[in-house]
Amino acid sequence: MKNYRKAEPGGESLNQIAVVNLRFLHGLVFLLCWLGLSAASAADIPVQSHKKIFSFGSEQLSLPSDVALLNNKIYVVDGSHHRIAVFDIDGKFLFAFGSKGKKAGQLYYPVGISAGSDQRIYVADSGNHRIQVFDKQGKFIDKFDVRFKGKKVRPIDVILHNKNHRLYVSANKSHNILVYSRKGKLLNSWGGNGIAEAEFRYPATIEQMKDGRVAIIDVLNSRAQVFSPDGKLSLIVGQWGALPGRVVRPKGIAIDKHNTLYISDSYMGVVQSYTDEGQFTGVLGQGNRPDKLTTPVGMAAYKQRLYVVEMRANRVSVYQLAR
Repeated sequence: MKNYRKAEPGGESLNQIAVVNLRFLHGLVFLLCWLGLSAASAADIPVQSHKKIFSFGSEQLSLPSDVALLNNKIYVVDGSHHRIAVFDIDGKFLFAFGSKGKKAGQLYYPVGISAGSDQRIYVADSGNHRIQVFDKQGKFIDKFDVRFKGKKVRPIDVILHNKNHRLYVSANKSHNILVYSRKGKLLNSWGGNGIAEAEFRYPATIEQMKDGRVAIIDVLNSRAQVFSPDGKLSLIVGQWGALPGRVVRPKGIAIDKHNTLYISDSYMGVVQSYTDEGQFTGVLGQGNRPDKLTTPVGMAAYKQRLYVVEMRANRVSVYQLAR
């Protein structure tokens, strides 16, 4: 990229100005968050006390981003290694599939993953602008490109809906949700770039609720939006802020058997919980102390456990959920 400079002698480059402005904004956000947490501490942050059982993956993973579980196996997106790493239920490494490339079964900076009711693993192969499908042993089954208005877009996450058996894909730069048949035929779409209700700024993780609604993380709008399967807005959860019940940079969402929504805030390093009506109930922690996590992103709830990917710690932390 060219380094254009201001006309006056000794002027800073526009790139340098941009870096300074970005650092200033990050500093400002940090200050606001710190002040918010200080105020929240004084008011006693509500804690959802769940015991942290163990962590795993630090020796195998590099910048993991999402996790899914199927038949007591844990599938983790191992982004910088361009693969899916598979562990047993106790966190012991079993095998991996995928390698860097564009061929069928290869991956290029994958981001999202889900396990379908059809016993298949669905991967948002983001760098290759496609969805890939594997069996539970990692054998390639199928793939299709993700396009919107004739242009390839980067998928961030994908789920197979348990009731209508359609694939829901979050499209990053087109800021919308794309709905496909399992054969890759585009059936529906909704959203668009904006801050209004039902609009998105970089939609990310998707999860299905017990009643069939679809919950989607809306990253830069600092919220989750919940829709009916055909795209009708049902609920908005969270808003920007550092106080409890607010989020700065949400990245992951998981839903347990009670329809409790867990949302990870990668900037603040916490996981917050909400009812299925959007009411804040607490911060993930132990006793009365919130847990501080390292860049929590994708999550999954499975058999009374919550699996939280900590991207910059290169690990997955496992919590025992209260019954």
